[in-house]
Amino acid sequence: MTERQLVVQKKAEYGAGPLFRAAGTIAGVMTGSALLVLANILLLPALLAGPAAGIWLVPVALVPAGPALVACMYAFNRLLAGHDSGVYKDFVRSYRLNFVPALKVWTPCLLVLAVIAVNLAGLPAALNPSSPAAPAVRLALLVLALLVLTTAVHALLLLSRFSFRTRDLYRLSLYSFSARKRVSLGNVGILFVTATLLLATTAYLLPVIAGAVVFLVCLNSRPLLRLVEEKFTTA
Repeated sequence: MTERQLVVQKKAEYGAGPLFRAAGTIAGVMTGSALLVLANILLLPALLAGPAAGIWLVPVALVPAGPALVACMYAFNRLLAGHDSGVYKDFVRSYRLNFVPALKVWTPCLLVLAVIAVNLAGLPAALNPSSPAAPAVRLALLVLALLVLTTAVHALLLLSRFSFRTRDLYRLSLYSFSARKRVSLGNVGILFVTATLLLATTAYLLPVIAGAVVFLVCLNSRPLLRLVEEKFTTA
């Protein structure tokens, strides 16, 4: 092997080690997190408005979260696949192309979640807190909210990868609960732990951990994306 070939080989190997890949992944997640927070900057004044006004302002401020989540998922999926186009470019590209489809998928789920939140907030006034039915109703509403949120996340995840119609995205999202139980349970667990952490601490922690949560969902959902690609797409 000539000296020139050795130099070329060393250049090819430089930056290909596990530490460099890990550093690149961390940098990509941080970039996606910053873009996700920036795209949802309206959420900050809604959270600062207080509980009374926030219960109405937060759902409105969360409307742009749908396109932002799709863009972040698209960028993170490409990062996990080893594409080197850059998280920033991938995020902006997906945000521009999928803005309207993401709103069509996300807005109905957000409305259902808002209704559940209003009912949870008004539960103490509607039921006697000492009544045995109160904890059961509260638990049922929380479980329903978690299922709706997981369905929305799966639909947005599929939208970040495929160009299905909105109703087909919902169908495939519901189908994923039975077709990929481990993926669904994993995503439910991620969302549950995130919600528990926010309730135990503060909602202001959400901008800090949002990107990492989305990345974990994308990492956990790779088998689901492969299944949909194999069964519901053509070459």
